[in-house]
Amino acid sequence: MVVSVGSDVSIGVDKVKYRRPLNKQQLSVLYRLYWYRFCTSMQLARSLKRSSPKAIQNKLQILEEQDFIGKRYTKSYKLAGRPAEYYITPKGARALEASQPDTTNIWATKSLYKNKTVSEDFLKHTITVTDTAQQLRTIYLDKLWIMPKSYMTNYSFYPKWAPDLHLKIPQKGEAPAKHYFVDVWDGSKPFFVSVRKTRNYVNFKESGDWEEHEPYPAILAICEDTHTQKKLSRQMKRILDDSWDDELVFATTTRRQLEEAIKPTDKIWLKVALDDEAELISLKKLITYV
Repeated sequence: MVVSVGSDVSIGVDKVKYRRPLNKQQLSVLYRLYWYRFCTSMQLARSLKRSSPKAIQNKLQILEEQDFIGKRYTKSYKLAGRPAEYYITPKGARALEASQPDTTNIWATKSLYKNKTVSEDFLKHTITVTDTAQQLRTIYLDKLWIMPKSYMTNYSFYPKWAPDLHLKIPQKGEAPAKHYFVDVWDGSKPFFVSVRKTRNYVNFKESGDWEEHEPYPAILAICEDTHTQKKLSRQMKRILDDSWDDELVFATTTRRQLEEAIKPTDKIWLKVALDDEAELISLKKLITYV
């Protein structure tokens, strides 16, 4: 999830020799593009709590003029009514690190050099993951920490085949933190990949490389539709049966259910169980401690 995008890509305007230092909102744009790789102007406007992309167009233009960001946009985008996808450049990553030291990591920065040539499937999937992260933030507010895949590359306690997102409900009192590995299955990969990746999480748990003093994450899948959800839930049940591990937690939902959720207690996650019927449950109650 590498194809050239062609010579008609919009690559910006004349470079500006001098600008005043980046302000807080410009740095916020760079920060989100760094960790999520690609965002539309609507997604960036939403993250800055602006009503529409027009409200931040000037900020994006200034960043593009300085070569801090680029965008993927061809003639076909206009015909399809598809918005441009923005990305941070290596120069933008250096500016971000200079303004906010220790914000970046070398592994995530290396991947930025591929932004101009990533495949269409990778690009569309990344936009969907960004949408998903924003929906999760809307539902769970500040009760949930959300770590994207770019963040995980710097740490050995994540699987090499990392999830799209790592969610964490911080420790409260004596209760330990709750962790969740989330993958977004949007049709950009064959179905068997979702099954293989689910099994990979089981193998990773058995390897003992996860953080020693933290409970192992629940494995969550956000499916494109109910048909895919049912298929994957059946496979998860088989994996549970094969693993003989009572600590494993698998659950699924659909993009529509996620979009319709309003509050943290909404029961949108279908928890997979061996002996009982799968049941809808809230995120927090997916993981229980004895």
